[in-house]
Amino acid sequence: MGWDEAVESFIAGLASERTRERYAAALSEFADWYRQTFGESPDPELLTEVEVRDYISHLQTARRLSPSSIHIRLAALRGLTRGLGRTLRVKGPRLQRPPVQALSARDLGRLLKAAEGEDWIHKRNVAILSLMARAGLRVGEVVALELDDVELGARSGWARVRRGKGNKARRVPLNSDVRQALRDYLAVRPDAPTQALFVSRAGGPMTARDVQRLVAELARRAGIPGRVTPHVLRHTFATRAMEKGVDVATVAALLGHGSIATTSRYLHPSEARMAEAVEGV
Repeated sequence: MGWDEAVESFIAGLASERTRERYAAALSEFADWYRQTFGESPDPELLTEVEVRDYISHLQTARRLSPSSIHIRLAALRGLTRGLGRTLRVKGPRLQRPPVQALSARDLGRLLKAAEGEDWIHKRNVAILSLMARAGLRVGEVVALELDDVELGARSGWARVRRGKGNKARRVPLNSDVRQALRDYLAVRPDAPTQALFVSRAGGPMTARDVQRLVAELARRAGIPGRVTPHVLRHTFATRAMEKGVDVATVAALLGHGSIATTSRYLHPSEARMAEAVEGV
């Protein structure tokens, strides 16, 4: 089977029109490069990892494409050869995830302000935001909390996370702002046939999706640009802790990370912090 025939058959079998367009363009690009490099059309039955690695090198050095763009082209080639019963064992360049942007102190304050109100729902929302942005809990950990998982003392407080990531349990300290937000909510929490700490208007436990929608809506009301998610709030907590001088090992323990390397991968200094660091150096 020739190149054009193999490509046509492969593309026709793809369900998504968008994928068909992208893969067709990617395979056409590869064929053009192959002809310019080797003086003949590629043979899908004989295509080797060596040729594909040369192509990836060309995309990286000559065309300077991003890792994600290269992976799209590599996926098209893999799909084509897979349809012919072959496997291309070629790895693409490592994808670099864009860093999560933490909220500034101003934006965090505006988000919390947007949640405030006299209704019990408002008290609940402030408490939920506080646990993520001021204690570093994951959204799944927040909605899994039960009433007896929260300990509120005069000068200290703790949240017991029973089912953290990897099914690991931990105790998370709560600062005075989080403790006050929880007290305000618990004082008006309606009776409900569930031990879940946070309940919906219908009286059932809240879900992670409920909280995701809540955060997005409050961010919209607060006029905060960009996509604000529960993970952004957790990241904000970690970033602010690091900027205040909390060591990485302690931040890792607070976040429930099994390895300090995990914490280091997604914590990054802000531009303002970097600018401050070089002053006087």
